[in-house]
Amino acid sequence: MIFSSTRSLPFPRANALLISVLPALLVGCGGDDDPGERAATVRFAAQINGEAFTCGKTYSGVGVGQPGSYQVNDWRFYVHDVALVKADGNRQPLDLDQDGTWQYQNVALLDLRQDCGSGTLPSNNVVKGAVPSANYTGICFKVGVPYALNHLNDATAPSPLNASGMLWNWRGGRKFIRLDGFGAPGSDNSTAFVVHLGSTECPGADPSAPPVAACGYPNIAEFCLDNFNVDQDRVVMDMGHALAGSNVAFNTANTASGCMSGNADPECIPILPRLNLDFTYVAGASATPEHYSKVTPQVLFSVGKP
Repeated sequence: MIFSSTRSLPFPRANALLISVLPALLVGCGGDDDPGERAATVRFAAQINGEAFTCGKTYSGVGVGQPGSYQVNDWRFYVHDVALVKADGNRQPLDLDQDGTWQYQNVALLDLRQDCGSGTLPSNNVVKGAVPSANYTGICFKVGVPYALNHLNDATAPSPLNASGMLWNWRGGRKFIRLDGFGAPGSDNSTAFVVHLGSTECPGADPSAPPVAACGYPNIAEFCLDNFNVDQDRVVMDMGHALAGSNVAFNTANTASGCMSGNADPECIPILPRLNLDFTYVAGASATPEHYSKVTPQVLFSVGKP
């Protein structure tokens, strides 16, 4: 406590003692040692239908149809606006460490590949930052990149917004989720089947320039999880749940492999609603739009307990 100069104390010696120790107390109340702030590390884990993700592994029972086997060889995604949630529901944004590699401003890249058959790759499964010390019981975050950062020039964007393989073009922006794989791998029916989530209908004539207005479908989804202890728990992302309604060994002719967020791609119909997004499917210029509501409650993320 700091007293004003006009307030008198009844004990002169105590007053002198206070004056002698006050500078030391003030030094201990600021800077990185401030007990009012704490570091927080949010750990992410990847699964396919409850099985831990290993790059290049083939999983069985994925989606619908036969044989239901699926091999995954790339898994990366962006998150932003990460916040811990107090018991009263108030959110505290995580002040991200600006590490120059995986985190920039309020955006972080999770790269879960590790080893995809070409040697060890740089990987990251955490979001690191700081929050005021408090009792937190939940977490909220958005999957994707906010508009202001999504359409930075990919040639000059800071890391991780310049990540190789996570770019479409300047106008389209970044792939918010990149999951690459093959349905029925090693068989005559082997089919490339990917999930690339990103913004669509970003207006502009030049793909090598930023959009001239906001994208028609931003495709940014928010997720909130209760009963989450940031010091012990993990945020589990299960793409097997996102593929639960898909035949991963089939792709409609003359369309992108799997789902790349296109509104004319029928493979996106069962996938985007499972990514906590409403989806509008338009088969052609004269076709009537079909609207598919997001699956509730969301199925993509859950809390993993130790």
